[in-house]
Amino acid sequence: MTVGRSVFGIAAVVLGMAVLAFAHDIRAWDTAIARGDARYARHPGDARWVAGTWLPGDPAATALAVGDDVALRRAEQAFAVALAAPAGFDNGRHRAQLRAEADLELSNVVAGGTRAQASRAGNLSGILAATDDTGSDAGEAEKRAAETFDSAIRADPANADAKYNLELLLRRIRVVGTREGAGSGAGDLGDALAGAGSGRPGSGY
Repeated sequence: MTVGRSVFGIAAVVLGMAVLAFAHDIRAWDTAIARGDARYARHPGDARWVAGTWLPGDPAATALAVGDDVALRRAEQAFAVALAAPAGFDNGRHRAQLRAEADLELSNVVAGGTRAQASRAGNLSGILAATDDTGSDAGEAEKRAAETFDSAIRADPANADAKYNLELLLRRIRVVGTREGAGSGAGDLGDALAGAGSGRPGSGY
């Protein structure tokens, strides 16, 4: 009887500690994401989501389903870094690498995130395509950007940023089409798009 009570008591203590640790991990993730968002607002491309959880396997992250959310935020960071990268002294090779890495992360969110997350990521991927000045064919870059914006809109019809960017792109295509010697796919469009849906997540344009 005494042994049974001891085992029960130990089990109760262990369970209580596990519950407390789980509660700590939940708060840790909430704090980490809020801190990362705040830092991202001040320093785009430098958000940090280090939760410092206690339980092995991070069951709190699973319960909160933060995986897709964090993946989207990291992709948005990569986008901000890539878009702000200067041409540099290597003929733009480093910037092209940053843009390719950002596009890959955004594509992963499009493939695995919710419809709203996929739409947000797709909008940013479209901006990368529309502002591509690596020497690739401007018409192909604009076509790819238009298709990406359209897919983002279909994934989430409420995405006003993607609608704005698609309309801006189509207007530019029409204007360039009437001129002799059209420029590349960046130009004025790149500056305009950089202010439309490419800021801090949730800030709009």
